[in-house]
Amino acid sequence: MTEVLNQPSSPPDPTGRGLPQVVGADSRVTLADGRDVRVVQLNNAATTPPFEQTLAEVREFLGCYGALHRGAGPRARATVEAVERAVGRICAFLGQPADNGLLFTANTSAAINVLARLLPLTAQDVVLTSEIEHTSNNLPWRYNTPARVLDVRANDAGALDLTHLEQLFAEHSGRVKLLAVTGASNLTGYCPDLSALAQRCHAAGALLFVDAAQLAPHRRIDMAAAGVDALAFSAHKLYAPFGLGVLSVPRAILDRQPADPGGGSIDMISDDGPVLWAPPAERHQTGTWNATGIVALGASCATILDTGWDLLEAYERSLVGRAAETLSEIPGVRLTVPAASYRAEDRIGTFPFVVDGLHHALVAAALEHEHGIEVRAGTICNHRLVRRWAGVDDREQARVEAAIAGGDRLASYGIVRASLACHSTADDIERLAGALRSLAAHGPAQRYRPAPEHETYAPA
Repeated sequence: MTEVLNQPSSPPDPTGRGLPQVVGADSRVTLADGRDVRVVQLNNAATTPPFEQTLAEVREFLGCYGALHRGAGPRARATVEAVERAVGRICAFLGQPADNGLLFTANTSAAINVLARLLPLTAQDVVLTSEIEHTSNNLPWRYNTPARVLDVRANDAGALDLTHLEQLFAEHSGRVKLLAVTGASNLTGYCPDLSALAQRCHAAGALLFVDAAQLAPHRRIDMAAAGVDALAFSAHKLYAPFGLGVLSVPRAILDRQPADPGGGSIDMISDDGPVLWAPPAERHQTGTWNATGIVALGASCATILDTGWDLLEAYERSLVGRAAETLSEIPGVRLTVPAASYRAEDRIGTFPFVVDGLHHALVAAALEHEHGIEVRAGTICNHRLVRRWAGVDDREQARVEAAIAGGDRLASYGIVRASLACHSTADDIERLAGALRSLAAHGPAQRYRPAPEHETYAPA
């Protein structure tokens, strides 16, 4: 069994250039062979550790918070002021248009589902998504709207086929109401040109929605300048704790009955008369808000803005180039997105790969238990693109689905994903590369047993 220890102090800034520090950057783990090593955190596309500054502001807030919108008194007033300050920070971080409002949900997935239920779409309307979308930017449009949902094709490297996008706009002229697209792919790192997409959408009378869950931690966002109409992201991928999603949406869309009415949705209600709804930007915030989560996210947004996007982006881009080159040169390891794509296109540090002859979940288990490296393995919420990489035909797909339905989640095809963040270092990349060289050449050093119910392998 491994034991993770968090040291109370942080290591020096790995770049010496003033990057923000994260909680647990010097966490250590005792491996199965008894070695004590620093944990290498390369699953940042799933969850990032919080900034130390964020934790400090949350601790201060927890010492004085009271009822938010539910009472009078100094603690209640302090809570309202802290939340309003945080909301302002989040709006500034997004470059939110003046006519947009913010809604808070549990996460990005919940935010997209709320937007899907708020839009007045009909069966005659068309919503465009793409083959590179996270499942959370696909299923809500299929199951929570009556609209016809069509996918923009992508190439094998996970970049949008813009020619196909034009074809879909032309074929469904006047009917396309929304393009729902990722700002940065959680699987391939690809970042589309949002300004260009916004111009094309608006020329067709459509709105542009951006799933910014992966974009927000890595690239400057200016919704107003880019022409992005609506956007969603999560706190737990932006160096803040779990439990908060953000949806920025035009107030015109909010000026309707809420999708989830309840306490806080109304200003007055009677037995016989109509409901007097609260103002549009408030009526959709049912119940007591996650004040702590909002304060935490506001602190993380402010930390990034105070650090400066030029510094953050330059540092991460240098890491991306180094990782692409290093990983592409390891015998027996195949990047499913060519290294050249990271050099030629705008991509964040998300690297999908396979190790010849080894199940993706076994690779992830060996990286954890033998090397202290955190990654993710599976289809990474984009089954279609991973299926294409695996070359799975319809017959094999049917076999895989039957096996999974029978309880064997390890029957699925998949890849391993390593993902960088602003606290990642060149040493992290070298640790991963060294571990992969060993695995590709010799296989796992320990024995493992399959745990199909959890889609993983555990030490035997």
